[in-house]
Amino acid sequence: MSNHRYPDPFAFLPADSPTAAEIRAFDWDRSPLGPVATWPVGLRAMLATMFGSPQPMFVSAEPGQVFFFNDPYRAILGRRLSGAIGKRFDELWADVWDDIAGHVAQALAGNGSMHRDLPLAMTRHGFVESTWWTFSFAPLRDECGKVIGMYAMTNETTRGVRSAMTLRELNDSLEREINVRTRERDQIWAVSPDLYIVMARDGRYRNVNPAWQKELGYEAGEVTSMGFGDLVHPDDLDRARDAMTQLLDGETVEDLEVRLRAKDGSHRWFAWTCVPDGEVVYGMGRDVQKRRDMEDQLRHAQKLEALGRLTGGIAHDFNNILGGIGGAIEIVSERIENGRLGNTRRMLDAAHGAVNRAAGLTHRLLAYARQQALSLSDVDANGIVRGLDLLLRPLLGEQVALELRMQHDLWRTLSDASQLESAILNLAINARDAMPGGGMLCIATRNAVAQDIGMGRADYVVIAVTDTGTGMSRAVAEKAFDPFFTTKSIGQGTGLGLSMVDGFARQTGGRAIIESEPGKGTTVSLWLPRHAGDTKATHAHIDRSTCHGAGRRVLLVEDEHMLRSLAREVLEEAGYSVEDHAEAAEALRALRGASRPDILVTDIGLPGMDGRQLAQFAREAMPDLPVLFITGYAWEAFADAPRLPPRASILGKPFSLHALVDAVADLIDGTNP
Repeated sequence: MSNHRYPDPFAFLPADSPTAAEIRAFDWDRSPLGPVATWPVGLRAMLATMFGSPQPMFVSAEPGQVFFFNDPYRAILGRRLSGAIGKRFDELWADVWDDIAGHVAQALAGNGSMHRDLPLAMTRHGFVESTWWTFSFAPLRDECGKVIGMYAMTNETTRGVRSAMTLRELNDSLEREINVRTRERDQIWAVSPDLYIVMARDGRYRNVNPAWQKELGYEAGEVTSMGFGDLVHPDDLDRARDAMTQLLDGETVEDLEVRLRAKDGSHRWFAWTCVPDGEVVYGMGRDVQKRRDMEDQLRHAQKLEALGRLTGGIAHDFNNILGGIGGAIEIVSERIENGRLGNTRRMLDAAHGAVNRAAGLTHRLLAYARQQALSLSDVDANGIVRGLDLLLRPLLGEQVALELRMQHDLWRTLSDASQLESAILNLAINARDAMPGGGMLCIATRNAVAQDIGMGRADYVVIAVTDTGTGMSRAVAEKAFDPFFTTKSIGQGTGLGLSMVDGFARQTGGRAIIESEPGKGTTVSLWLPRHAGDTKATHAHIDRSTCHGAGRRVLLVEDEHMLRSLAREVLEEAGYSVEDHAEAAEALRALRGASRPDILVTDIGLPGMDGRQLAQFAREAMPDLPVLFITGYAWEAFADAPRLPPRASILGKPFSLHALVDAVADLIDGTNP
């Protein structure tokens, strides 16, 4: 037996490859290629290279299109893996041959080619599936350069292609959705009755919707040529600027109600919601004019209801008072007729007391109307607050703690002490009602220089009443001083309290300011002008004898006959010579004639020419003529009234006849400037 070993013809194949094992096991002598030893060097070299590649590769050798492949290619074959080695290429891949035959022929002709994402419908797992492949076809040559087959590197890209297709479909779907949403947005933008804006951070309008033309009459180009605030009502500008500051700070603004000027000059209310987004602000304004009008109508109805309750109560009180006066007069008349004068003084005192109660009622009405004549004097606000301390504590109850914080060097103010006391008491009771569960009530006084409250730079005495109660929203706070506006239940208030406080403060030349926040309490501050003059001394009543007015002439003008007759009688009893008239025109004719009075006493509210005009004409002829105005209204109640002229004074109705005599004497004597 010979020990001669023949060379291994498959030495070019790896030892641990399942595909190489199949090649070794194949009977190549019966194939078109013949024995392995006769294979061209180029074929064996390519097979060695193919098995060294990590990429799927196959070789089709001639003659006979004999198919070879490497291990990475096995997964591609699927069910056709069994028997694939040595099979004809066109038979193995008969289902896709029509798609690749041309590329194979091109390679066999000596020309390589590459194809990306080539679609092939193939049956690998018992069913037809759509696949995609990237192929690199190249000719296989022998050592002489003759084409002896072809080889290819291949990579299945089905997953990538399908992902790309899914992504494209998603993009297409998103684009369709965006187009739909854009059309919807454009439709909303175009047909919405609400105002839409796109505004730059500098306050310039970049874009507006067609509703601006429909609602306010402006074309889009007109609005975009304007700046922020150009159309806002002057009274709403401060709130609009505050909102713009919020937006620039990155905060959303909701329910900002401002009035915008229409092209015809009218104004309409819009409620705005605005959102900042980088360099722009998006905003929507809804017309709330109808709602505002309905609220005004409701408030008007509430005012009428409250006025009805108020009028009914006052009518009831007046009937009682008139009944008392009438009864007292009737008793006095009967006793005079019967010659029984005893106790008549008591009856007259009762009638006089009833008159004073009636005066109190008219004062309350005038306080509501903000037209009550004030009795101004030098007032120590700290003293007023201290005087209310003992009165307030039982009114507030045990659940409300009272704290007083008073500046020790507080300036004095020119005010009506009684009205100031009533105002503070009113605010304290309102504060108590805002703390149903108890809390802290603080009354503080301080000196202040006002610059930013719309009254110019001036010195003021500030009295602030602060509670820790429920507080109120900005919208409610803005209406708090409106007459008849109230947040209390029916029967718990008419809504006149804060209106009266504000009216009193304005009559003194000051203001009432409210600051509140829901859940954090409320502060109402009375700003009263500082009084730098000397403290007025309180004068005792001076008994004017009948000789005091001797030789002095009084021109009396009063359209109420009874009051004019009584005034004439008491002045004549004091020694004055009185010429009286019911109308200013009659008095003016007397002045243009021979009448040269020492003082003019006139009602302001006269028919025709009023008392102020009469005084002005009289002063043209007699510049130093003293004038005493008698009225139930404050001088400031007349909208066009200048300051009270020099050597003039006001006597508020109702007044005692002694007060009339004293006021006339003071003006003539020069003790009342």
